[in-house]
Amino acid sequence: MSLVAELSDKKLKYNINHRKNIMDKLSRVQGSNKITDRKYFSQLWECYTWAAIIGFINNKRVPLGSSKTDNAFKFSVIYNNGGELADALILLALSKSEKGYKALIDCEEIITVIEEYANGGFEIIQSKIREDESYFNNPDAFIEELLERG
Repeated sequence: MSLVAELSDKKLKYNINHRKNIMDKLSRVQGSNKITDRKYFSQLWECYTWAAIIGFINNKRVPLGSSKTDNAFKFSVIYNNGGELADALILLALSKSEKGYKALIDCEEIITVIEEYANGGFEIIQSKIREDESYFNNPDAFIEELLERG
């Protein structure tokens, strides 16, 4: 079985507070509270991937620990909708894994690394929102956040 096929069934976990405070606010999600009229992301996986990339760029890895978690989608959702982004997440996880190339045979390790860097990215995003609640109301802020920190 290929690595992607093994990863596809894995559900990506995230802190439930990040779902409420960031993902629902910035993504068009059925049933979410309307905080801003314009949502930058059309689906949750896009916001999650953005947070993971911010975490990887800033080398901010934060274990989920004992916080309440949720898992709204599987890795296959990222792969099927944004194949190159999924590939990038896999490569970034492999580069950051303490297991090195041996992580290629450990799907749980790859998923855990992605989850922990996404959690770190969400913490960075949350700190930006605390500074200025309207910061991400401007569509350019999403790209600027990646460029400023990269």
